Amino acid sequence: MNMAAEMIDIGMKSVTGGEDLVVIAGDFTAVESTPMHQQQLILNNKGDFKQNPTIGVGAFDFLDDENFQNLTRTISVEFTKDGMDVKSVALSPNGTIKSDAYYQ
Repeated sequence: MNMAAEMIDIGMKSVTGGEDLVVIAGDFTAVESTPMHQQQLILNNKGDFKQNPTIGVGAFDFLDDENFQNLTRTISVEFTKDGMDVKSVALSPNGTIKSDAYYQ
C-alpha cells in the first residue's frame, strides 16, 4: 500500500495583497503544506520561480478560455511534475478548483 507523503514547510497565511509567514512566540511554524504548494503552482506563471522557471500553471491566463479542460489538464500536468500523485482535478460550477492530489 502506497501512502501519501506529507509535505512539511514553513507555514504561510494569506493576507490582503500577499502572504505572511506564520510565527508563534518568535519561531516559524512547520505545517503540512500540500494545499499551499498547490495554490502557488496554480496561481504562478512559468518563470515566476527563478530556481525552477518551467513550473507554474498561470490560471489567470485561462480566464478567456471557454474550454476549462485545458486548465484542469494543465494543473494535473504541473502537479505531476512537482511529484504529486494526481487522482483528479475538476472545476466546480462556482469556479472553485477541486483536486485530489498528494505528494508520493
